[in-house]
Amino acid sequence: MLVRENVLSFAEVKAEGDVLRRNQLTRIRQLRESDLDVGIYRVSWQIDPDQIYVVVDVETTGGRPPNHRMTEIGAVKILNGEVIDSFQSLLDPERHIPSHITRLTGITNEMVTDAPLFADIATDFAAFMEGAIFCAHNVNFDYGFVSAEYQRLDQWFRYPKLCTVQKMRQHYPGHASYSLKNLCLDFEISLDTHHRALCDAQAAAELLKLINLKRMPARSRPADAA
Repeated sequence: MLVRENVLSFAEVKAEGDVLRRNQLTRIRQLRESDLDVGIYRVSWQIDPDQIYVVVDVETTGGRPPNHRMTEIGAVKILNGEVIDSFQSLLDPERHIPSHITRLTGITNEMVTDAPLFADIATDFAAFMEGAIFCAHNVNFDYGFVSAEYQRLDQWFRYPKLCTVQKMRQHYPGHASYSLKNLCLDFEISLDTHHRALCDAQAAAELLKLINLKRMPARSRPADAA
């Protein structure tokens, strides 16, 4: 809603690729029938080379919070296409790690016996995230677990998100699979310890670099990326 010179209006803003959903069209029609000035505007977002991205991966005891908890978190910070910092910690999930999860990740109950609780690293990770966009491969999974931990601590955690699965589909169509493992095979990205948090975060960070090469205006791309 906009107020200009005491006149109220409504603006629906859409980025490239966004469409008006049925419920939005219904609401716009209702607003117009109420004699409210309604405008639909399309914007073209451009990548900010000085934007910080934190690419995150978490390993967990199972599929979703609150029934499951994190056993490991790994993250890398990217600025101007370069990794400038990293963050990694095993975590005590305060519950048993099922055997099938141990087979997948290699993380055992013994490994997390003396690991910190998330509460012990929450301040450090929040500082690591400051000013960043939260990125991950299937971002809602990782973001959901991290935000759930901050909710348990009654702490604020809200960041813009970028999903490397979605963006790889958009900018690099035609691959048979968009799993992290298969994309790493296709683009010859190292994935030596798949399903360990820092390794997966580093691999997803390489995908983010590929994505941002496509998102960057052609005149701003490095000569070897044109």
